[in-house]
Amino acid sequence: MKPIKYLTEQETEKVLSSFWTDDPFYTRNKAIIVFALNTGLRVSELTGLNVRDVLNGHIKKELKVRKEIAKGKRERIIPLNEKARKAIRDLLDFNEKKGYRREKENPLFVSKMKRRITSRQVENIIKQLREDSEIDVDMTPHTLRHSFATRLMKKGAGLRVIQTLLGHKNLSTTEIYTHVDREDLEKAVNLI
Repeated sequence: MKPIKYLTEQETEKVLSSFWTDDPFYTRNKAIIVFALNTGLRVSELTGLNVRDVLNGHIKKELKVRKEIAKGKRERIIPLNEKARKAIRDLLDFNEKKGYRREKENPLFVSKMKRRITSRQVENIIKQLREDSEIDVDMTPHTLRHSFATRLMKKGAGLRVIQTLLGHKNLSTTEIYTHVDREDLEKAVNLI
């Protein structure tokens, strides 16, 4: 089985501290990364989000991935932790300052041209961030998804929980996150 690529906790911290704060789209770009790392969304699901998916008078505590944007048209519910909710709050404030309306059907993540951001644009943001952070992982949108699932597994979440959050049809697809890395081996040996 081909090993999956994911960010360690240290790499995640390095990436999150590598944003250029003088970039006019700093807040949007950081929200993309933080939201992806804390929801495990596919890039197509992330770019398909509308304001109504996260806002209903207040920031929602869970995200319903609509069947129109979900792979295999399988809806699912993802609870939003405080990091994800803060990223959305910051993003909505940023969008307003840039003149983007909070209308329910408007895209949540928008481009500089005030249109729905594309998967390719997200890939480019991540590629630039990887270069800026100087990490050795080939970081892609799917790497962020793998990082989400790997963190869940390391914190003790069961395969069925991870399967549900990721929207996998088959448990065998989720089993790739049971990989063992050097850090896991060292911890196990140090237990004895």
